[in-house]
Amino acid sequence: MVAYKQPPWVYGKLYLQSGLTHSEGEHMSWTKEKRLLQAAAALIMLAVIGSAVAMWSDSLKVMVTVKTGDVDVQFSPPTTNDPPGSNDPGYTKDVGTCYANLVEIENEDEGNPTGNNDLDLNITIVNGYPSYNCTVTFDVTNVGTIPVKGPHITIVSNNFGNAVSWAHNMTEVQIDPGQSVWFKISFHVEQAASENAVYTLQLKLMFHQWNEEPAGG
Repeated sequence: MVAYKQPPWVYGKLYLQSGLTHSEGEHMSWTKEKRLLQAAAALIMLAVIGSAVAMWSDSLKVMVTVKTGDVDVQFSPPTTNDPPGSNDPGYTKDVGTCYANLVEIENEDEGNPTGNNDLDLNITIVNGYPSYNCTVTFDVTNVGTIPVKGPHITIVSNNFGNAVSWAHNMTEVQIDPGQSVWFKISFHVEQAASENAVYTLQLKLMFHQWNEEPAGG
């Protein structure tokens, strides 16, 4: 029996076809992988964009409230070393009398939007005479919520002249809320005083917040 042989061109043709098929397969495989990579990149990009859009969050707010305090001082009931019915200071007779009480004289804080119209200290010497003297003692209490300093003394009116002299210990101090400081003011009728005369002195005592000074002061 004679063996059958394929013509050489058949082998060549098969070889040529086989070679073309392999090359096209590689190209198709790479193209597919490239498309898969592009698709994956697109999915990753969408995932990133999606996570940015749908990011969870929480917020906090800051609420600020400022409540201010107040400056408020008041006199305590005053005392005098020559009340009614007592001997005149330094003497054994009850001739003159020194009265001291709290009354409403006038609105001492008119025009001051931060002031309070507190009771005022009224001192009256009755039946005074040359060499008569008396001393009035009083407390100033801080009934507000802000520390204060004072007093700054303003003489509102004074016709004492050389008929009546006066002295005091009212130097500036700090008074914290709820605390009190005592002061005193003394008067002496001089030899130049006239009979049946009326002499008056009006003072304004100003207390201000502890960390500021009044204009000009």
